[in-house]
Amino acid sequence: MQNVGELVPFMLFFCITVGVLATLYWNAKVREGQQETLRQVIASGQNLDETTLKLMVKAPNSPEMDLRAGVISLMMGLGFCVAGGICKLNDFDSGGFGTFVILIGCIVGFTGLGQLLSWRLRRPAPPSAPQ
Repeated sequence: MQNVGELVPFMLFFCITVGVLATLYWNAKVREGQQETLRQVIASGQNLDETTLKLMVKAPNSPEMDLRAGVISLMMGLGFCVAGGICKLNDFDSGGFGTFVILIGCIVGFTGLGQLLSWRLRRPAPPSAPQ
């Protein structure tokens, strides 16, 4: 057990993976329960009003949520890149830490750019001017 330090990154990614998978599983179970409830209501012949149906069915994300998440992710990526650059400039870059932080910043920043592109593609077209 001399190389216990090598297990730290593995355990970090293992815990993140378990957390993501548990969340996905939980959401799938909740969705399955909602669908079963809807099936039972429809099978019993009850009428569903629009407000009840809206409570049971999750609405898709609005384009404004993509804009908000994109701006936040882009700024976080920029912050990571600046922090990594500062680490490299001030010789805190032992073992490539600054480069690693810059790489994380690029990944987060490009994720933000993707969200901004999604917002741009999903937003409603402006009304045309009458001629």
